[in-house]
Amino acid sequence: LEDCCRLKKRCKEDASESPGSFKSRLAGIATAPPCGTSSLITSTRGLKRKIGCIDVATQMGRKKKLDDDYVSGESIGQGKFGSVYLCRSKVSGAEYACKTLRKGEETVHREVEIMQHLSGHSGVVTLQAVYEEAESFHLVMELCSGGRLIDQMVKDGPYSEQRAANILKEVMLVIKYCHDMGVVHRDIKPENILLTKSGKLKLADFGLAMRISE
Repeated sequence: LEDCCRLKKRCKEDASESPGSFKSRLAGIATAPPCGTSSLITSTRGLKRKIGCIDVATQMGRKKKLDDDYVSGESIGQGKFGSVYLCRSKVSGAEYACKTLRKGEETVHREVEIMQHLSGHSGVVTLQAVYEEAESFHLVMELCSGGRLIDQMVKDGPYSEQRAANILKEVMLVIKYCHDMGVVHRDIKPENILLTKSGKLKLADFGLAMRISE
């Protein structure tokens, strides 16, 4: 009888929940917690969140501009929807990569949300901050000074079986993490895998990525 009462109460609570709150759960997190706060983890498979310390600039629509916090440098890449260039923090002096995405494409808004959703994993390029302007988004990310995996492959020539296996294992672990977080990348290739100075692999470019649900 007690179980029956609890079940009826649970159904009543679910029915009274507003559509907006349910929709927001499915849509995912639009902003990340400020530095110094703990990561947020929800156990539901495909909807769980595991976001590390990201600057409060990740809050969309903030009034502060990129130039208030960073000094822009030389261009280091060009993509279909935008460009990537070096930037330096005015506070710490640390260097980052800034990806500027032009608005107007659904994929642009989705990429911003997905990177915020995944940031915090060691195999995904860390998103430091997001700045929104009238015509574009500026994504400040960690600088992977080792370049792209494809360039290293061309430079080093054929890999040994063991080295190739190690790379594949590392990439598959990142892909598994993305899938566990409800994201499919849809563009896995050496051009979209970056290397840190120490040689650590980082999955990047989520422009074609999609959120999935069960």
